[in-house]
Amino acid sequence: MRASLVIAKKELGTAVRSVSYYIIFIIFLVIAGLFFSNTIFKFGQADMRISFGILHALFLFFIPAITMTSIAGETSSGTFELLATMPIKLNSILWGKFFAALAILKSVILCTLIYFVIIMVLGRGVDIGAVITGYIGLIIAGCAYIAIGIFASSLPSNQILAFIIGVVISAFFFGIRYIIGMLPLGLMEFFQFFSFDFHLQNFFKGVIDLRDILFFGVVTLSFMLLAEFILRTRNLMQEK
Repeated sequence: MRASLVIAKKELGTAVRSVSYYIIFIIFLVIAGLFFSNTIFKFGQADMRISFGILHALFLFFIPAITMTSIAGETSSGTFELLATMPIKLNSILWGKFFAALAILKSVILCTLIYFVIIMVLGRGVDIGAVITGYIGLIIAGCAYIAIGIFASSLPSNQILAFIIGVVISAFFFGIRYIIGMLPLGLMEFFQFFSFDFHLQNFFKGVIDLRDILFFGVVTLSFMLLAEFILRTRNLMQEK
């Protein structure tokens, strides 16, 4: 754990010195702010559920953008091979990058608390419990998206390709909700279980269901293990 935190601190230090991260950060907040403004001022709906849905949709691009350099960037520059030769376990390196991305995600989500303040001032009967669980749900779902992004970054050595792969895989879990209505009932129930939006709805309604937490936990762990497997396989092939 200590090694992972050291890696995370290094990654955050690199992010703070990178202009691209600030650009991604600002773009995310500007787009989210525009949608929020339309929701509350144009349509007169003082409700965070719509804003949560917008933030969730933005995860499809924001998280792959902050994770695409995690492995692919270092692989292309040759620094990952150097890092892998150090007395640090591979899983510690991966989880360090995971924690760094999670810290960045929490930072941008923290900035959106201004939406909650505005709704509290302008709205009536705001369900504070649902707002709290909604944010918890976004962070938990964000962990799964981060793991997907790190896995995508472990596949190619090209950062742009890693971003595209991350978006495609994330879009699959996000977009299931748009296709299940066209499926037979049996298949609908099966694919619905893999929908991130389906599991997030309980959080947005103020309900914390252990099954939803376990789902996102399993997805997160699975993609982190897949990333580790890809990197270990690549290292073995290079040693031959």
